[in-house]
Amino acid sequence: MKLVFVNVMQELHRFDSTAIISQPPVPLAVLNGVTPRTIETALLDEQTDPVRFDGDVFAFTLATQYAGKVYGYADTLRAAGKRVILGGIHVTIRPEEAMRHADAIVTGEAELLWPAVCEDLLADRLQQRYDGSPTPPSRMRPVDYRFFGDRSYRTPASLFATRGCNRRCSFCVSSSYMGPCRAKPLDVLEQEIDQLHALYPGAYLQFTDDNLLADRRYAAGLLDLLRRKQRRFVTMLTADQFCDRSLVEEMAASGCLGAAVGIESVDDDNCIAVNKRHNAGLPIADAVRRANRLGIQVCALIMLGLPHDAPQRLARAQRALERMSCSLYDVRILRIYPGAPLYDPMLSRGQLADAWWLAKESVPTNPILPGYLRVHFQHSRLSPTQLQYWALKLASELDRMTSDSVVRVLRVGRQGRAMKFAAALLSARHRTACQARRLLDQVERIMAANGETCDTASQSGIVDPVLEEEGRRSSGVFNGARPALIP
Repeated sequence: MKLVFVNVMQELHRFDSTAIISQPPVPLAVLNGVTPRTIETALLDEQTDPVRFDGDVFAFTLATQYAGKVYGYADTLRAAGKRVILGGIHVTIRPEEAMRHADAIVTGEAELLWPAVCEDLLADRLQQRYDGSPTPPSRMRPVDYRFFGDRSYRTPASLFATRGCNRRCSFCVSSSYMGPCRAKPLDVLEQEIDQLHALYPGAYLQFTDDNLLADRRYAAGLLDLLRRKQRRFVTMLTADQFCDRSLVEEMAASGCLGAAVGIESVDDDNCIAVNKRHNAGLPIADAVRRANRLGIQVCALIMLGLPHDAPQRLARAQRALERMSCSLYDVRILRIYPGAPLYDPMLSRGQLADAWWLAKESVPTNPILPGYLRVHFQHSRLSPTQLQYWALKLASELDRMTSDSVVRVLRVGRQGRAMKFAAALLSARHRTACQARRLLDQVERIMAANGETCDTASQSGIVDPVLEEEGRRSSGVFNGARPALIP
């Protein structure tokens, strides 16, 4: 019996993270490591492999935005007599939907029960549903990265040290559905770091954790380990962590090359409305300058479609973000995922189409844009195409290659003794700006054909009531429009 683990991607080499970063699907290697040796296993990764389904059983992991594509593959395979197992966060949230396209589904974390699933598979008694549970740290084992063979990933040394997140942002799903915060034992993590060094000696480590440094005691041990191992790394940070001077200094001393920071919005009221109160009132621009002096490149993660967004606000936000002088800007549009606290209230108010991931695209610009820029909800101040216009405008202008931006990124690279990483960021920045500009031209043509402009100054300033209520619940008080970084 041949079991194939399948990693499905979408719109590769277009304007989203997959255009800049490709990385091994580490969770599939975790499952491969607990698969009985009596089963032959293989990997099909759309990032690197031609799509050929050669096997007997196919195990897919589902993210919401790829669900329709995976279901299409699954239905075709089952019609041909193959067996299909579906798992992942979308299956955990929408199990009944997934069961219509699978011989078996696995909800939650599959690591502990996967051997039992395989035993049932071998005995031809596969059950329709298996419910996993969070893996305790004592049961975590080192990932075997040899599973990925000689595939050419842009960031091959990807790993995660923690699971779960202690934040409860109202647009996020994983913190509510994927178990409590847990940390991998440092001796297990050390084995993975040693293995990655042997396999990819010149590669920096890329931590893919939702909130790597949430536990400061564990973070101290982790940073000490990285310092001892002399391994350079990049990671994601929450904005409040990024503004913690001592933490960022520890990161720099431990070999941090870059940090992707969840800024989301420069307006406090926007952040409060989606339960990111910890972002409010922070001196982000000062923190960027401090990180740069320490040799850390900064990627700003920006989200459009938050409740108080409007053209005037977004124009001011652009100026504020330009003054931050980040090395790279990742601009995306708010996505309302099933299972997120925002989903059901917006659905009940008719502001969201149920199962939008399966529906035919109703926004004329959606088919030409990658998933992270598609719109599936109604914003009170901006139409879908206006949201997309501003996302592309910000990306094309914030990531524009100017002499100042090039000099700044190279200066940080010299400070951090990481000129190769600086060059990679400049390449990503150039590619992002060029792709955004091309897509922006297409969106502008469609808007013009439909008689639509980007100017909504005459619209009411009414805030989306569902999102405003989220802000009240998260903060206890919702007092409107004091921007954190805009004078």
